[in-house]
Amino acid sequence: MTEYQMRTARPDVGEHTAGGRIDHSIQDIFGQVARAYPARPAIVCEQRVITYAELESWSDGFARVLRNKGIGAGGLVGLFIHRSPEAIMAMLGILKAGAAFVPLDPAYPHEHLSFIAGDANPSAVVSASRMFESLAEPKPWTCQTILIDAEVPPLESEYGRRLDAGGRDDVACVMYTSGTTGRPKGVLIPHRGVVRLARNTYIDLSPEDVVLHMATLAFDASTFEIFSGLLNGAALAILPSVRPSFSEIADVIARHGVTTALLTTSLFHAVVDHHLDALRPLRQLITGGDVLSPRHARQMMDAIPGCRLINAYGPTENSTITCCYTLPRNAPPDAPAPIGRPIAHTQIYVLDEERRPVPQDEIGELFAAGEGVALGYLNQPELTTEKFAPDIFGADANARMYRTGDLVRRRADGIVEFVGRADRQVKISGKRVELEEVEAAMRRLPYVADAVAQVRDRGEAQRQIVAYAAGRDGARLDAALLRQQMLQIAPSYMTPAHIFVLDALPLTPSGKVDRNALPDFPSSLDAAPDAGAGVDPAPKDREQSGDVESTLAEICRRLLKLPHVGLDANFFDLGGTSLDLMALHEEIRARFQQDLPVTTLFEYTNIRALAARLAQKDSAKLPIAAMNARKLQQNEALRKIARTRNRTGE
Repeated sequence: MTEYQMRTARPDVGEHTAGGRIDHSIQDIFGQVARAYPARPAIVCEQRVITYAELESWSDGFARVLRNKGIGAGGLVGLFIHRSPEAIMAMLGILKAGAAFVPLDPAYPHEHLSFIAGDANPSAVVSASRMFESLAEPKPWTCQTILIDAEVPPLESEYGRRLDAGGRDDVACVMYTSGTTGRPKGVLIPHRGVVRLARNTYIDLSPEDVVLHMATLAFDASTFEIFSGLLNGAALAILPSVRPSFSEIADVIARHGVTTALLTTSLFHAVVDHHLDALRPLRQLITGGDVLSPRHARQMMDAIPGCRLINAYGPTENSTITCCYTLPRNAPPDAPAPIGRPIAHTQIYVLDEERRPVPQDEIGELFAAGEGVALGYLNQPELTTEKFAPDIFGADANARMYRTGDLVRRRADGIVEFVGRADRQVKISGKRVELEEVEAAMRRLPYVADAVAQVRDRGEAQRQIVAYAAGRDGARLDAALLRQQMLQIAPSYMTPAHIFVLDALPLTPSGKVDRNALPDFPSSLDAAPDAGAGVDPAPKDREQSGDVESTLAEICRRLLKLPHVGLDANFFDLGGTSLDLMALHEEIRARFQQDLPVTTLFEYTNIRALAARLAQKDSAKLPIAAMNARKLQQNEALRKIARTRNRTGE
């Protein structure tokens, strides 16, 4: 391609099917669906079933509660609540009042919540009584708090004229992501972006489907889960456990007949490795957030041929999903999965540093345009201008395109392959992390003069943040203490799995940190004991716990890919993640026939303490008969799903 051709070429916009403007708001479409299917289940959660008519009535009532409190068009409302039917009702009520919701993850540390609340400056925060009362003083926000369990309107209430609120370009939600400045940034997601995500041709959804909701509300995957179900008349099956096990995920999928799910790539890999049967009821599974392992994809497709596997790609700034690729059954077993083509109402451009289209098969930066593009960043006009540029290739003079920072190549057949990043942004457990934000957070810790964050690749989309820190004025730093302090100011997925203390960071002749001169990751770790984890075993339990310790040590070495694990080493200081803990839970069920809650493993975080807990007489023994009975129940649920699909011709 000549220089002139490169400058004048119009990029291939991919499949822009189902074209045209998206002119309806989220609540408009939900209202249409609720009137079309009033008696169908909208939400199922444990034993609760909420119909579309009930959800419409509840959310209408809550919208009026908000209006009566002075919250309306253009306002922001925080959501400090776990996934639940009440959370969904609050979301819809906020939108119907004309406002936008700002998820505040209860798992975030107090300082992180305080920053988000201060930046968003919401008119109110919706929470539940028990959660709000458990918050430490001072509260992370200063605005009014609305306790939804005290404000739920009665179902039998009749309301008058529908509220007139929300248009296609109005803000629907503000999703906070990692920022290079050292603080998170709020992405302004419009109604059109969510509607484009939920009602699109890349996914096949109807009122006969059931969509799994297991993402936290602050993770942008939740917008797909919630609204792809509710805007298509499907049922939303909510996973109630805050820290679920693989078995709990499997139980919810089987009990409610879930047909559609979105799993982060790392979670998908873990489920395939440890509980593949959990996915058998599904007919379509979306995975994304990192590079998909060909081995796991092949294993899943061979075991569950009736389930379509979709590799999805997209930043929050383009409303969660930009491109998709359905993996063919005859895909080469070792070939990495591409990210595919843009979904409907989406255009992508592969450009060079001068924002000129690059030839096919050459690497360029991906720019995204169309109805999914966000409105920018809250309170950050300069960054918005930098990242959201005018769409010079589109017909709409007011349209913008988002600069993703992702390097890709477009093949001759139009399929796009992901190559890497143009900066230091990484994905940890499917969540976006700017390493600069990790470094800035560490520099805020007492006595830390400087810090550098890097990534350790454990293979197959398993990555960890590793940090190096140097003390101020000769201060001697304690790595375990630094990690605990980081957990007080940053979410767990942004906290380094390992922190290595150095006398000084190596520098280049120009005075910059020499990352190539940093020490290698050690091959063996034996972290300091966790004094708060568990109890010392009683004498009569010590002999029994010895064999258990050996078994647990072998499991942890394999899961964490370490040659040695000390009995008093903290699981998380060894680099363990919540997914690793879920895998450990599954191994304990299989090896010891004990069904401890996953939350127990967060309390007993070293091998010695956990072995003592397993040796206690009151440990929840899982009889073989009970395990077999649960398996029979799941098999019967699968047979019912199969019979239903046969009758409907699926």
